[in-house]
Amino acid sequence: MIAQYLMVDNALLEQLQNATDTARTALLESMSEQPQAQLVDLGKLWDIIHFVLTKHSATQPVPDEPVSEFVVGVETFSDNEDADFIAFIPWAHIVEIVDVLEQINFKKRLEKVSMKSLREQAIFPPNIWQDKKENLDKELLASYNELLAFYNDALDNGDNIVVSIL
Repeated sequence: MIAQYLMVDNALLEQLQNATDTARTALLESMSEQPQAQLVDLGKLWDIIHFVLTKHSATQPVPDEPVSEFVVGVETFSDNEDADFIAFIPWAHIVEIVDVLEQINFKKRLEKVSMKSLREQAIFPPNIWQDKKENLDKELLASYNELLAFYNDALDNGDNIVVSIL
């Protein structure tokens, strides 16, 4: 499973909210392939970033916690458990999330996470733990900074963010 974050305006967000689950997934794929699409692809690092920020797997989001919402979104589009995981973050919540994240020293939190704790908590993806921790830390820090910059862009543009973990 990979996580992708797509910046959308209010009209596109409304279109996604009104779509069926199947149509929503197809629409997101189409939007992501557009040359002008503003997106960040975290690949398989989303669960680790969530764990570093919250000490919980992203499979158990922390309700009303901006650092958790940063990774998994605020609200899902569908209550259907068989549907793809697609959530969104309205612009008003992006303001709060960015405010909280700017107070966090991600690098320092990352230093406190051990490979053993990631294995013990069964953080996704399981095979990543075979690499050296310092290599993983560099990749995680770069991905975190890229996503935070993306959130700042959405904040400046007045846009929303759609999170898909497929």
